[in-house]
Amino acid sequence: MQIQKLVSRLAMFALVAVAANPAMAQIGARTFSPYELERLGLEKVWSGQLPIDPQRSQLETFRQVISLKDPQVVFEVEHNGKKVTFGSTELDIIGKPLGEEGAKKLVDQYVARLDTSKGEPTVTRREVPNETFFVQSDSGILMSVDGRTGKTNWAELRSNSRFPQTTPDANDDFVVSISGFTLSCLRRDSGAVMWTRQLEGVPIAGPVVGDDFIYIPLLDGTVVAYNFDGGPHLVPRYKSLGRIRMPVISTESSIAWATDRDYFYVGYADRPLVRYRIESSGEIIAPPSNFGPLRLFFTTATGYVYCIYSTDGSIQWRFSCGEPIDSSAIGIDDSVFVTLQRGGMYKLGMEEGDVKWFVPHIKQFLAANEQYAYCLDDGHSLVVLDINSGARVGSMGLQGYDFFYTNAKTDRIIMGTKTGKMVVLRSAALPYPLVHVDVKKPGEKPAPSTGKPGEEGAKPAAEPAVDPFTAPAAAGGGVADPFGAPASSGGSAADPFGSSGGGGGAAADPFGSGSTDPFGNSSGGSDASDPFGSGSGGGASSDDPFN
Repeated sequence: MQIQKLVSRLAMFALVAVAANPAMAQIGARTFSPYELERLGLEKVWSGQLPIDPQRSQLETFRQVISLKDPQVVFEVEHNGKKVTFGSTELDIIGKPLGEEGAKKLVDQYVARLDTSKGEPTVTRREVPNETFFVQSDSGILMSVDGRTGKTNWAELRSNSRFPQTTPDANDDFVVSISGFTLSCLRRDSGAVMWTRQLEGVPIAGPVVGDDFIYIPLLDGTVVAYNFDGGPHLVPRYKSLGRIRMPVISTESSIAWATDRDYFYVGYADRPLVRYRIESSGEIIAPPSNFGPLRLFFTTATGYVYCIYSTDGSIQWRFSCGEPIDSSAIGIDDSVFVTLQRGGMYKLGMEEGDVKWFVPHIKQFLAANEQYAYCLDDGHSLVVLDINSGARVGSMGLQGYDFFYTNAKTDRIIMGTKTGKMVVLRSAALPYPLVHVDVKKPGEKPAPSTGKPGEEGAKPAAEPAVDPFTAPAAAGGGVADPFGAPASSGGSAADPFGSSGGGGGAAADPFGSGSTDPFGNSSGGSDASDPFGSGSGGGASSDDPFN
């Protein structure tokens, strides 16, 4: 009898231990030892707990914003193979930041003590942009976190926990967020409310801050734009066919979005006019992306990656991965990284879309620098890849972590848990952030363009502000279809990217209103041009740009 009791107790203890193992795994995310990070050439920037109650709420949305307003100024003194840095944010003897002037005084004092007989020192001044994380929890708390130190700048209850939380956005001065049907504009430095406005539709994603407007995609397929002073009225809307299900993107000259009708739309950033639309080869299930002002990317569920020249809609290249893609293409330097839905990552060339390498079992791109690409694999490990060859350098388990940020802006690896723990890692060789995007100083104008099509600073020729949905009918009865629809019998359809038909026939306008070519160029002939650059063959037919 005693033996039976002992056996039953041992069995009960074993069951309790087995049941406790998953619970033990949920206690917290693992920590990383300095030796483990050093083996991968990494070091910790900071780690900490965001002001989120892990028992009641979770991290819902995350946005990283880079700014050159009040940057950290760093002086690097290099002498005889040794490098010493002095930063404006370092503290003096009474605990106050040195500032640029104070850091420069320390540099002068340090240089004066050097032995110049072994060579003259080199002093380099560097401006390090500010990194700010705007995080929102499912309880409605919006917080601003210093991306360099992990310090919480402010945290405010800005939305109702009963509403879905959308991702906020910010510029140098303002933070904009949506709660339910209300758009709020806050001061970036304090979180104080500047103004609020009621939206006239159902927002499907968070707001996006551009140079001229705040853009908000609505479920019915329209994109509305607000001035930074909140109005008093809506700027006229961008119209599109289908429903929008993902965020828009904004560049200096364009905004872009996709709809569930497999259309990719691009509009002007400074006025509510649609430049063109492209019908993709399949469903677009990931937000579009961009590299600089001229290159736009979108991916499809049929496995295609498109690189679009933003000013005229021409397809620079298109690549088939052969498997569904549910993530955005990431453009960094001369490369484009594409992760497949079933695992695996391609590195493509920026100019031609040619394959540089392919690595299987990769689930998410995390960050990259000039030497390495950092990824998450299907075994839930951080994988370090040689950025030139794709060779696997090393890996590290990430047990307990369930939040990973795809960082296309800097080289920092940002990850954490939904309960608020955050960890930021960097390459040990790069103490300051390597920024992959162009960051303008407050009030800085874009660089003047030489007008060459291949340059990132190039701008298109001046185009008349003609609304393709309301423009008057063309002379002679011809109606230009802004999207290149085939002409009716005896007529022609206008190429929206530079050619329009002539003649006495009428082309079918899908929106029911006649208009001339919205971009102001016309050509003779009766054939309809392929909107992506290929001429049509014979009569009034138009080519399928994908066949």
